[in-house]
Amino acid sequence: MILNESWITLSLVKGNMNMKKTLAILVTAVMAGQAETATSDVVGYQQIAAAKGYTTLGFPLVNSPVVSGTVSSKTGSSIVLSSVVPSTVNAAKPYYLEVTSGALAGERVDVSVTPGSATVGIVASSGNTDTLSALAAGASVLVRQHFTLGQLDASCSPALVGDDNNGDRVLFFIGGAFVAYVKASDGLWYEDGGFDDMTDMPIRPGVGLLLHRRANTQTKVTQVGTVRSNKFARPYTAGYQVYAPAYPVDLTPDSMGATPSNGWIANSDVAKADQILTFTGGAFVKNYLEASDQSWYEDGGFDPLNTTVLLPSAKSVVVFKQVASDGVLETSPVAVQ
Repeated sequence: MILNESWITLSLVKGNMNMKKTLAILVTAVMAGQAETATSDVVGYQQIAAAKGYTTLGFPLVNSPVVSGTVSSKTGSSIVLSSVVPSTVNAAKPYYLEVTSGALAGERVDVSVTPGSATVGIVASSGNTDTLSALAAGASVLVRQHFTLGQLDASCSPALVGDDNNGDRVLFFIGGAFVAYVKASDGLWYEDGGFDDMTDMPIRPGVGLLLHRRANTQTKVTQVGTVRSNKFARPYTAGYQVYAPAYPVDLTPDSMGATPSNGWIANSDVAKADQILTFTGGAFVKNYLEASDQSWYEDGGFDPLNTTVLLPSAKSVVVFKQVASDGVLETSPVAVQ
């Protein structure tokens, strides 16, 4: 097969998707005398400035798959793929598997990998969206390395400050509270008060965080990666969770699927309604789903927010759900039709 490859740089706008990207288009493929057209994944970058203080972040771009294929078989917590994991893959890094076809398309589980083997093992994790007990042979899947705390660190310019007493921090929402991870003077990341190297801590898909910039200078966070083209499952737990986009798309309540028809609870009592909390001016601002017209309002406000962007693609919000729900199955803006 002969490939003629052209590279172009463009700004793609689809819905609210705004991201500079370099798209590799494989223009002509000749195989067995037949001309074909093929395209690669959409890859690119997005950038956000983080001044001194707190900034919410989301990372919708993903690492390219280390392996993709179909399910040959599944037994217990082991999945045998049609392709082997390349020998160059670092098994010590964190990985997850996404189902890309069939009844479980969009579901994800953390997995362990063995270079040179076609078998991956399901790892118990709060980030798993399904047990995959019904995963059928023939379903398409792919395995990606998680975006990690170390990759976030490498995305910042000027660099985040490493200091044992006053280093820059990242706050994850874990077990109902924000937990701080600090960049130390050795350049590694540790849970505040801890001693274990957390540089490879995963930032799971669809999950946001807070960056606490302690230095006086602004840093720019530039994420480079691939736009996932597969569906994305987003279940909700009861209570608070930090929500980040799965795709580089600015989101409104409507485009988040935050409607009563999708299981979101409306109530005229703010405390009894589902909520989206945006971080503005150094504090979280509460928005709630009002029962009278089933529209979103800022607490104390009068303007409906259903079609107002509350979540830029490079940021995150806190979602409060009265009850757990399956959420919606999200579709990629670059899905192959």
